[in-house]
Amino acid sequence: MKQAADQIAMREADAFLRAQSPVDLAAVEWHTRAEQGLSNEEDAQFQQWLAADPAHAAAFEHLNASLRDVRALPVERIAHLRRAAPSRQRVRQGWRERLSARMALRPAALAFACVALLAVGAGWKLWQAMPAFSASYASERGQRRDITLPDGSQLTLDTSTRVEVALYRDRREVRLSHGQAMFSVAHDTAKPFSVLAGTARVTVLGTRFSVRCNACQQGATDVNVEVEQGHVHVAAPPRVAELRAGQAVQVYAAGGLGAVASINPASIAPWRKGLIRFTSTPLAEALREFERYAPVKLLIRDPEIAAMPIGGSYQVLHPAAFVQVLPHIMPVQLIQRPDGLTEVVRKN
Repeated sequence: MKQAADQIAMREADAFLRAQSPVDLAAVEWHTRAEQGLSNEEDAQFQQWLAADPAHAAAFEHLNASLRDVRALPVERIAHLRRAAPSRQRVRQGWRERLSARMALRPAALAFACVALLAVGAGWKLWQAMPAFSASYASERGQRRDITLPDGSQLTLDTSTRVEVALYRDRREVRLSHGQAMFSVAHDTAKPFSVLAGTARVTVLGTRFSVRCNACQQGATDVNVEVEQGHVHVAAPPRVAELRAGQAVQVYAAGGLGAVASINPASIAPWRKGLIRFTSTPLAEALREFERYAPVKLLIRDPEIAAMPIGGSYQVLHPAAFVQVLPHIMPVQLIQRPDGLTEVVRKN
């Protein structure tokens, strides 16, 4: 009975922590380490973490403000709040031992971290699965970025892409804010790897796959998942799909999945080779895709021209070559405008 109760408490803690922000958890850890005293190298890492994203500094300041509020509470009120947290001694003690070992906390620092976690409203549960590693990565327009995570997994970010990574003791999560990325996941059956994008959760143990979601944060963009190698589980309630190498699926922004489609694994993520590929793609959509990498400076006002399909592969960083080839493959001509734009009009 006691073992079952402990397992329930652990599951409740995991469910709670999955809803927390990795940035808030990282702020608690950095705050606790700063209270202990940072070495010059650690302080440089801390400053790098603060500068990496405005959200990091905001979370750290919010924690400071919360701690000031907690410290201002009467002693008996703090004791009451602590008693209100789950009190399963065996689970709590094991959690404290793991935390202390991981962060080399002295008793005073451990007590401070408890107060810090209480300040952000998580209580002792927040520490139980605090991410061992968390970071944000972004690529600029026209940039491609390769990243190797501490677990050995590799991420390749396409242009204008942003991800947030959190590696926990029992799982690994990457949240794709926008853009597209290729994932090569290090196999670890004890720690499933999930990519969260829009309404989709893509979970794997070890594989290579691509996920695209141009505006996940706004919830207005479909998510595309393509598997180059291995096996992934795509969940978009109320439906799920199992994809293997050479398969793809679209997750709709409104929820739900499209039909699983067969694709050539070699055609996945051509941007890794500096290419952009179209298959009967409306010209206006093709131009928007090019604009993700570099300015094209083309203007289309005629809706019929905007809907004309285009195919082929093109160099993503050479939009001028794409512009010049248009009159040779489509019934259009280019008109230079005084404002520096080039208008695409129907050929006379």
